[in-house]
Amino acid sequence: MRPSDQSSTSLSSLARTDDHGMQMRIIEPTSHKSQPAFSAEEYADRLQKLNLLLNDKRIDLYIASAPESLNYFTGFDPLGLYLYQHAFYKADSREPTLLTHKAEKELARVQCWISDVMIWQHGDDPVEMTIRQLRRMGVKQRVRVGVELGNWYLKASTFQALTEAFPGVHFVDVTEGVLKLRAVKSFQEIEYMREAARFSDVGFQAVVDSLKPGARENDILAAVQSSMAKAGSEYPTLPFIIASGPRAGHFHAVPTSRVVELNDPVSAEVTGSWKRYNSNICRTLVAGRASAEMLELWKIVNEAFWRPFELIRPGAAVADVDHLSRKIRAAYQNFIPARAGFGMGLAYPPTFAALPNILMDSEEILEAGMIFSLEPSIAQYNGLTISIGYNILVTSSGAEILQKTSNNIFEVPA
Repeated sequence: MRPSDQSSTSLSSLARTDDHGMQMRIIEPTSHKSQPAFSAEEYADRLQKLNLLLNDKRIDLYIASAPESLNYFTGFDPLGLYLYQHAFYKADSREPTLLTHKAEKELARVQCWISDVMIWQHGDDPVEMTIRQLRRMGVKQRVRVGVELGNWYLKASTFQALTEAFPGVHFVDVTEGVLKLRAVKSFQEIEYMREAARFSDVGFQAVVDSLKPGARENDILAAVQSSMAKAGSEYPTLPFIIASGPRAGHFHAVPTSRVVELNDPVSAEVTGSWKRYNSNICRTLVAGRASAEMLELWKIVNEAFWRPFELIRPGAAVADVDHLSRKIRAAYQNFIPARAGFGMGLAYPPTFAALPNILMDSEEILEAGMIFSLEPSIAQYNGLTISIGYNILVTSSGAEILQKTSNNIFEVPA
């Protein structure tokens, strides 16, 4: 079934035996309607891009393991990320096949546009089911199979089982290639990112509104999560950062019961989420008045954001953005903890960082439709971390910041 034929297809379970005599549970169409997050045409376009990648690398079949890939190509948005699940796609075929656990069956039924979904349950051997499915799809000696070796969800034991079952097959890492497919966003993806950015603005305003001496970090978190949930934001890929006083210098620190004190620096990062598209905003604030040292660092980090921002346009070298940002912070080069930014978009735990990789060694070129977080910082310096970050959309002629939060917010009156 082609994507354009299926927008109302939905699914229910049925058991059958495959050609090799193995019992497997699949899902068959029913009268219920599925509700994919994107149009049939968009999924078809994604498969077309995938086919270009596979054909360029002479790959016969692709195994998707990252939940982002399962979502991107099938519409599947699983909650049980810890469960064994893959998608299989034969180059130039009509649609992928999804293998997931019975606990996720109803999610697959209502989310996926595809018609071929295999179900395993506890007591089954899903790795053996994978091996048999690959044989059914024609995997044999000298076939080239694309796998995502660089993602978090393909277990070493699974890959070992595949290489042992198919000793004559050439397994090719396509992690980077698939990430690049997702780097340039469609119109609908950009709209989802705008909504996620709106939620991050709501959350950040809650940080500002609740940041008072005497408030606990967890009190601020409660205000942030409540305001964002009421606005419609869904679960984020990463925990929020709210760290005050000496904890603000840690760079990565989740909220605790620590009580904010007068003139404390506070590191904050909140992430809005919509249809699994994540958009973060990060900022150092002060609960009162900043010290002279903090003000100086704030000015430098602001310049390290805004001057590189002026470079952002289609055709610009990603490396130039990070290089200029580092140059501005050169006096504190030992306290630059990370690259200047990273791609944002469709994401699942443990990270939302994707392509483009805003790093001075990168060979990537910016394209219209890319979205990334630009978030330079000076961190772990005399117990301080100063950062500023927004999500940036590369437009046809330049760049647009997706968040609406003012860049002037720094000192929050006590």
